Amino acid sequence: MRDAWPLRRPADARRAGARSVCLAALALLAGCSSSRAFLGEPLTRPAGADGYRASAVLPRRAPDDLRVVVSFSGGGMRASAFAYGVLEQLAEDRIRPTDGTGPRRLLDEVDLVSAVSGGAVTATYWALHGDRLFTDFRRRFLTRDVSGGLQRAVFLDPRTWVRLASSEYSRGDVYADYLDRKLFRGAKFADLDRSGQRPFLILNATDIGVAARFEFTQESFDLLCADLDSYPISRAVAASSSVPALLTPITLRNRAGGCGYRMPVWVAPAAAAHDDSRRHLRASAMQSYADRDRYGWLHLVDGALGDNLGARAALDALADRDDPAQPDPGAVSRSQRLVFITVNASDWQAGRIGGSRRPPDAMEMLRLTGTVPVDRYTVETKALLRETLRRWMDGDGGAERAHIVEVDLDELRDDPRFGRLTRLPTAFDAAPGDIDELRCAARHLLMANAEYRRFLAVSGTAAAAAVPTECARAP
Repeated sequence: MRDAWPLRRPADARRAGARSVCLAALALLAGCSSSRAFLGEPLTRPAGADGYRASAVLPRRAPDDLRVVVSFSGGGMRASAFAYGVLEQLAEDRIRPTDGTGPRRLLDEVDLVSAVSGGAVTATYWALHGDRLFTDFRRRFLTRDVSGGLQRAVFLDPRTWVRLASSEYSRGDVYADYLDRKLFRGAKFADLDRSGQRPFLILNATDIGVAARFEFTQESFDLLCADLDSYPISRAVAASSSVPALLTPITLRNRAGGCGYRMPVWVAPAAAAHDDSRRHLRASAMQSYADRDRYGWLHLVDGALGDNLGARAALDALADRDDPAQPDPGAVSRSQRLVFITVNASDWQAGRIGGSRRPPDAMEMLRLTGTVPVDRYTVETKALLRETLRRWMDGDGGAERAHIVEVDLDELRDDPRFGRLTRLPTAFDAAPGDIDELRCAARHLLMANAEYRRFLAVSGTAAAAAVPTECARAP
């Protein structure tokens, strides 16, 4: 037995050495990587009129008689590519301003963009980088296997293992860091344009604690006594597109009461009254954040649960802060033409269930449990949009100056060329060919929209720009 020890000790030593090296490496990785997610920086005094808010950015847009608003829905990579196609078409179409200047791109006339989930990725890149969207976004995001990249980050990267061992870092944070590395590269809300050269951006998420929409604007951060300017854009986009169960929420710290912020005067009466359900729900959610003991943390998930169309946040941004039922004269007035383009990449899979004798299986039911309420809420949002804009623009021919343009992917369900696109899964990966077909489908739908063509006709343009060759080919 004594003779056996010398033979075994080198192997034991090697194993012990390997363990020491692994432990040292993990310790080094832990030291190099923060295991705490960013929860937001506090404000020590009210932000006032400062910060990234519509009331500060929209008045700086070039004064004209036109207000253009675009909202992009969720729907994974399908929604990202669909939104990209609409922006491509807006970049091609020209209008003639009433000030006598030459034709201008309709894309440059967009004042406000509100986006959710997959649409939020495209909208944010555009708001940050302008026309760079058309040179590198396809390569950097649309044709990238984001789902696969996240899986590799979670299962194959030791640095992620160390960070996930912390109770203050989770899969949603992995997703936010992935977006930051691959796409946004450290950009914060302070990097968004304040001069009015680019549209005001609203990113929408859902606060599951109060069951309400949450917009990444300084108005929302005012309630929390938090600074939006220092907040990473990648975390806001991750919150907007964090599918529950697959990804964990993005968490924000509520520091209400720490900066002297006072709630708007309309909130308390609206929270107590029930005659206007929309105002009541909005005011009740705002009041919830004042109770920091009960709502000390916000856990934010996919904005589709609150409004998959993104249109309600846009309406709120255009409304008078003291009376949300009325438009803010600084944001939109009856003397302007108002164009509101809603871009919906929802697949409406629930509509196909009734066409089959076979009932949906367990996995289909799990998915439909989330999509059916979202789809129904989208229908209600469209009705609210039409009703609100009609009321705002009513009188003195105002209805003729309001254009509501609805671009819905589901309209192509039976199209011989594009119909299959409506059946693509809601995921953050797609074949390059499908990406390009989604772009073409969006452009076809926008150009074929009667209200869009009516707007172009009264704006000094007879028709939309010709469809590119790759989109015009026969099915």
